[in-house]
Amino acid sequence: MVRRKTATTGKAGDRLKFLMKKAWGIGAWLFILCTASGGIMITFSGCSTDSGSYHDNKTYPSALYGNITRRSFAYEGPARNPVIVIHGLLGARLEDIDAKENIWGNFALSEMMSGEKFGRLAHPMGNGRQLKDLHSSVKAAGLLEKAEIQVAGVQFRLDNYDILVKTLEDCGYVPDTRPLPENKHFHSLFIFYYDWRRDISENAVELEKFIRKQRAYLRKEYEQLYGLKDYNVRFDLIAHSMGGLLARYFVRYGGTLLPEKEEDTLPVTWDGGKYVNKVVIIGTPNAGYVDTLLELTEGLRLVTASPAYPKAVIGSFPSYYQMLPNAEGKHIVWEDSKEPVDYFALETWLKLKWGLADPKQDKWLKKIMPEVATAKERRSAAIDHLDKCLRRARQFKKAMQIHAEAYPDNIAVYLIAGDAVPTNHTLGVNPKDGTLKVLDRDAGDGKITAASARLDLRDGGDWLFFTDSPINWSGVYYFQGSHMGIMNSEVFNSNLRFILMGLPTPRQRCARDEYRNLIKKADEYQNGIRGK
Repeated sequence: MVRRKTATTGKAGDRLKFLMKKAWGIGAWLFILCTASGGIMITFSGCSTDSGSYHDNKTYPSALYGNITRRSFAYEGPARNPVIVIHGLLGARLEDIDAKENIWGNFALSEMMSGEKFGRLAHPMGNGRQLKDLHSSVKAAGLLEKAEIQVAGVQFRLDNYDILVKTLEDCGYVPDTRPLPENKHFHSLFIFYYDWRRDISENAVELEKFIRKQRAYLRKEYEQLYGLKDYNVRFDLIAHSMGGLLARYFVRYGGTLLPEKEEDTLPVTWDGGKYVNKVVIIGTPNAGYVDTLLELTEGLRLVTASPAYPKAVIGSFPSYYQMLPNAEGKHIVWEDSKEPVDYFALETWLKLKWGLADPKQDKWLKKIMPEVATAKERRSAAIDHLDKCLRRARQFKKAMQIHAEAYPDNIAVYLIAGDAVPTNHTLGVNPKDGTLKVLDRDAGDGKITAASARLDLRDGGDWLFFTDSPINWSGVYYFQGSHMGIMNSEVFNSNLRFILMGLPTPRQRCARDEYRNLIKKADEYQNGIRGK
């Protein structure tokens, strides 16, 4: 019988065996490399891994919270600070309490075009009366979680602070704006909404009242639930934009109003620090921002296509002037000489006919002050109001820049800011007609430059390699988002949650045993109640 050659015999067969042996050797090395790097999961004899590769360069859209973090989310007890959210400029709904009518929060194009409600939106004016004594029936009525805009019968809802509230709710904080969930015993997330038109120091007075109220509520709950009488409840503040200035002022001075006389100085007492552990400020104009002057002199447009809220209305808000750029930064200069403009001086506003000093604003002053009979009287009241606002702004700037020792060790201050949007940085003023021109832009969030947010004295001052700020930051974080968009990312969420629940203040770091005992005693008391 003739035996046929197979494919594995003879020269051809020897060649194939050689190639198979070489391939097996290469495969073995690939197996070793891939197994070492975790790049490919290969199973042999029950041994497997799906761990990530050393060379994996992918990014991921959301955080995968670990066991420790999830336990922190679930924890309800005295060792976890309650949180207070403080919104920024425009961030609270305003209602006419007497008329039961929305004044700010629902924006209809028809109302903007007609000017209806503008008069009631303005801060009240009154010759010879202090700002704190000027009030109307328009009050803050709640957080502006979403802005509602109606154009030609079509309703648009824009995200505002609802995403921030949801972020905190998802990690275990319980908002006081909703009923308690079945598995929770008390609220731990409080919204401080305030009249953002008014002097910031006035709202610091209201913030202290608010904190005292929530503190009394929590003390009562802690005594019933954990047997802790008069527990020293401290809050973590999360403050956006102008709210960050309010939070910083409160920590420095507590609920103390700026003095009546501009020349009087407030001592830095850290009175607000008695109630606070952490302050997280987001997109805050710590050195001011130039868009305030643009809006005070040109009016405010919510979106590009909408009509402007008149400068007489915007110019009535004392808070706007308190956010003008710090004079040291040289952000507002004469267009020809590039020398700084004294924009905190009433004479400058009168000379350039800016804002409330513009005689052409009388048609709006009639709506703001319908009880005043003549244009002359209305102008007198408007100039008087402008003078008071500028004086208050100078006072506020001075109070926020008084040199003080570092924050007490029970307080940690964190900044979250944007640095991805070209943001107005320097304005040029035409000396002939007072018109403004943007001369320069810098990195920021579209409203606040990154340098202003960190109060970096190098901006307009002497340059150093590192940040030169009078604020002793515990941490600074940058996110690539716009003024509201900073808060709309998973990276923001992860970092905010870790700041609140993972980073101790200096005093907390030295008091680990106290916190362990606190948690243990509270749990024992709870277990004793359940056992009865």
